[in-house]
Amino acid sequence: MQKHLSAFIDAHPEGWGHADWLGLLAELESAGHDLSDSDAIGVELESERLAWELRRRAVPGLGPKRIDAVVSRFGNLWKLRQAAPEDLAAIKTIPGALAEQVVAAVR
Repeated sequence: MQKHLSAFIDAHPEGWGHADWLGLLAELESAGHDLSDSDAIGVELESERLAWELRRRAVPGLGPKRIDAVVSRFGNLWKLRQAAPEDLAAIKTIPGALAEQVVAAVR
């Protein structure tokens, strides 16, 4: 499923609407994925979008393990954009200066 989600995000870098979401669900269904919990799929899509955006911003010092930690803590781009640098620096592996850079990069 992750391959489908990543391709969907690549095709919609500025975000997506309801019709796009329904199209993704139809694509996933035709690929044989279980759609019984579309909310969980939405959460997974938003997490993947956050990771995608952090990789795209290429903030020096923010590698894959730190990106995973940020995604785990915030879950979606909207929550990260609302966060203060101190919220990000609360993650053990994110120093204060890096937290400021990340917050500035996503806003």
